[in-house]
Amino acid sequence: MNFSPAVRWLLGLAVFATTSMASTASVIWMTITPGARPNGMGEAFVALSDDATASFWNPAGLAFVEKEGNEITLQHSPWLRQLADDLYFEYLGYARYLEGWGGVGGNVTFMSMGEQQETVEGNPDPIGTFYSYGFAVTGAFGTEVAPGVAVGLGAKFIYDHLYYEDSGKGSSFAVDLGTVYRIPMDEIGLEGLGQAAIGASLQNLGPNMSYGGESEGNPLPRTVRLGIAYVPFDTRMTQLRFAADYSKLLTYVEDGLGEEIKENKWGLGAEYWYYDLLGLRLGYSHDTEGASTIHGLTFGAGVHYSAFQFDMAFIPVESSLQGSGKFNQKYSLTVAF
Repeated sequence: MNFSPAVRWLLGLAVFATTSMASTASVIWMTITPGARPNGMGEAFVALSDDATASFWNPAGLAFVEKEGNEITLQHSPWLRQLADDLYFEYLGYARYLEGWGGVGGNVTFMSMGEQQETVEGNPDPIGTFYSYGFAVTGAFGTEVAPGVAVGLGAKFIYDHLYYEDSGKGSSFAVDLGTVYRIPMDEIGLEGLGQAAIGASLQNLGPNMSYGGESEGNPLPRTVRLGIAYVPFDTRMTQLRFAADYSKLLTYVEDGLGEEIKENKWGLGAEYWYYDLLGLRLGYSHDTEGASTIHGLTFGAGVHYSAFQFDMAFIPVESSLQGSGKFNQKYSLTVAF
């Protein structure tokens, strides 16, 4: 059985059935970061996490979402169109603040790995086609346990459908943990210098994916994220935010300390809003977790009117794929009601 170039690229990252690479995780598509807003900021959002993408980035951030009403974010991303036109990543997120309790939220993520041609060894002619995809459903809660200190918990179900036989179908469940600390600038002698926060999350803590009843060698992409954020001013006329994140895959952490330090992902970025109408974002992302380094500028913009906000972002792809386009694109629509 042979696969198209698109799915071969994905399977080079992920684990297919019971065959695994000792240095990678399964369902690696779960590390794709949602939301055009945080992606435009260098994929740095752990310490902010104040919108309907918080259930992914840091469930503790749900404690600080808007105090009134609901928020829904829908994101579409045509993923790696350099390889195929039926690869795409979808995200639907929700957040709501509950007075006296905190914030609740959740998300549904869907990864289309496209239609594949199936062949048998020794015969290049296709004998049929099949469709590969994966999805995850998450529910999350965040609450403030002390002034400026919030904790959060998320629980998720994961399904991976790489092939129509049982050996290509996998499922698991996992939890996410998070915390955010909004630093009391006035109380530490920094009055008038804006707002600052630090955040951390542990993602995808759960049993290995089970493909056809076999889970050995199919670990989830368990990840630790650390972040800081600084808001020098937030007025009716202008707003400015800075953020920086560091993340590390915890799967098969077995190399020496020096090598493990090299294998990570970090990003930093800024967001500027004018009259809460037009937002501009710029950042930088650097990822050495995979077989090759992915790094470069990220940028994006947002338009807000009434209850609607539209955002777009562009993030770099692997250098070997840049001949047909240097960026993955992400588009988000947020509705408050």
